[in-house]
Amino acid sequence: MVAPLPFYVAEDDSASKREILRAALKLFSERGLAATSIRDIAEESGYTNPALYKHFESKDALALHLFETCHARVWTICSAALSAHRGFEDKLDAYVEAWLALFDEEPEALSFLADSARVLWPRSRPSLRRKTMIGLARSLMSEATGVGARAGIDPDVAAASMQGTLAELARMIQVGVVPGPARRWHAKLVALFRRLGT
Repeated sequence: MVAPLPFYVAEDDSASKREILRAALKLFSERGLAATSIRDIAEESGYTNPALYKHFESKDALALHLFETCHARVWTICSAALSAHRGFEDKLDAYVEAWLALFDEEPEALSFLADSARVLWPRSRPSLRRKTMIGLARSLMSEATGVGARAGIDPDVAAASMQGTLAELARMIQVGVVPGPARRWHAKLVALFRRLGT
């Protein structure tokens, strides 16, 4: 049985491009952008530097491609989770579940996004930059009864609290401070965010 392709690899990608993408995401998530060289990616992928340049003009172009692909996937799945439900309680539950599942299934992608956003987000396509995780979290928290001008909790602060908590929990799992899988924290996170929103 053939293993499914990772979401960031296209069906028509050549074998060399597939391996370069896999190697780059692995190294970017483990070491960071600055500490990963073209030579490292070539060595990890089993292909030469010229093979990499055949598909991407530079390490930065490769990193930006992966960043945009990973962000689009995370945003699309979390947005769909919100759209599929009605009411704050159900949306909150679905959103947290979707995010935690993404981390369990694609930890390298979420780690890479979190660690490289400061550098790569400003260079992303404008159409992608209109689709933010904070925007999704803000739309969700804006539906909470305890958030808003009358409640005294700013939706932006509530959204940042939620996204920051999710990201930091993922980092804690990644470095072994708390046990995974991420889904095991679902009920506790929902209870925390529900308290914030009511």
